Amino acid sequence: MAVISFIKNHKKIVLSALAVIILGIGAYFIYQHFHPAQPVTNESQEQAETPSGVEQAAGNAKVPISAGQAQEAASQIKYIVSSGQQPKYVVYTTASEAPAAEKTAQEKARADFSIVTNPRNPTETVDTSKLSSDTQISLNQYNVQAYKKVLHTVSYAPKSVRDPSPKEIGYSVSRKITKDGQYIGVGVDYNFDDKAAMVKLEYTW
Repeated sequence: MAVISFIKNHKKIVLSALAVIILGIGAYFIYQHFHPAQPVTNESQEQAETPSGVEQAAGNAKVPISAGQAQEAASQIKYIVSSGQQPKYVVYTTASEAPAAEKTAQEKARADFSIVTNPRNPTETVDTSKLSSDTQISLNQYNVQAYKKVLHTVSYAPKSVRDPSPKEIGYSVSRKITKDGQYIGVGVDYNFDDKAAMVKLEYTW
């Protein structure tokens, strides 16, 4: 009753607030429609080996990452190149088919985003749209998983600091539900004192 009374007494404020919220949500979806995420970014090899290059690709894909994650991904890319290895995915196709092939490789790897480079010229970015459609190309593709898709957790609780025998043990599995690393999971714990098992729901961020 108090809520209904408040709404009646402050109808204009409530309606204005609702209008602002609706407009904000609408603006967000309109922006997302005209600025879709780009999960695959073409960069020079030199740029891909830097944290700023990784951050740019993550930004294009609208995947939030930390400075530490960008540094780690850049270091892994640099190691692959410096050790003379080929990345797991190398795109061999024509210029016209390259975007589709790159997207397919990104989805197959279940990567949050991908960086494509030209192995023949590490200082240049390949723009396939400027090449003739039947031009044969070979591109390196680095697929980055900013967050693991699935987390497995095992827990153990001793009876006390002095008694390491188990009081409770547990296991849970969580799946990523958002690009910024939020997870929903289920698990089970077993309490030795109560001799009882408990099922639990987990949210991790």
